Amino acid sequence: MAFDKVIAIGWDVGGWMGSNHGVAICQWDKTSKKISWLGKPTETSITHNSLMSLEQLIQQVDPSFDLDHSSRSNTLVVIGVDAPLGYPMAFTKLLNGETPPIVKPQKEIHNPLAYRRTDQEIHNVFGKKPLSAVFDRIGNNATLAILHTRLWEKDNDFIVYPFRERTFKDNRIIIEVYPALVKERRNAEVSEELRQYMPAGIEPGTDAYDASICALYAIAYGTNGTLLPKLVEPPIHLAEESKEEGWIYYMINRGEE
Repeated sequence: MAFDKVIAIGWDVGGWMGSNHGVAICQWDKTSKKISWLGKPTETSITHNSLMSLEQLIQQVDPSFDLDHSSRSNTLVVIGVDAPLGYPMAFTKLLNGETPPIVKPQKEIHNPLAYRRTDQEIHNVFGKKPLSAVFDRIGNNATLAILHTRLWEKDNDFIVYPFRERTFKDNRIIIEVYPALVKERRNAEVSEELRQYMPAGIEPGTDAYDASICALYAIAYGTNGTLLPKLVEPPIHLAEESKEEGWIYYMINRGEE
């Protein structure tokens, strides 16, 4: 299905206790073929003794924006989440009482207890090693992101790809993205190809800046190469693993398409 409008929500996930959740919202429509930003990308925290509804997340950026009202007519809503949305299959098997056949690898990235197949794919393609939700502190962010995206599946009719079965009618989607892939270092600006689409007045290296990158990933997914580079889907040979572990949707450079 071709959509007339794409609403993109970028969430740079922080930890359970901090105030470092970056949030940004933008939209693209087929008529203008332009990206417009709603409100101002911001940073927030989760209220004590609570979880964060999608409505609360949106209101941090633009209190006047009503997602349900704005997405009634032929609109695709995509949330780009910067946090692992799954754990390695070998690790979950270990927790469930199984003994996966594992030996000490030559490199840490090849340890299936620590890294998903999508993490290894990112390392192979970009030479970057994503943080491990098992071995590194990113597990804090991962547990929070997994819990909240499941809540939004239940309460807001979203589907998290590629865990759920995909249909051409899906119009509310959540994907995992990785802003570091389009920056040379943490405090650097986004790559030149994307820089022209970033909102004004947001400082590189901040969580709000990374959330804006997440939103652009979501736009890229929703427009499927119309405006921004396409995102890479899980390959067929990793279909089973990605459905269990998740997948980092990354961009193809224009020259490689």
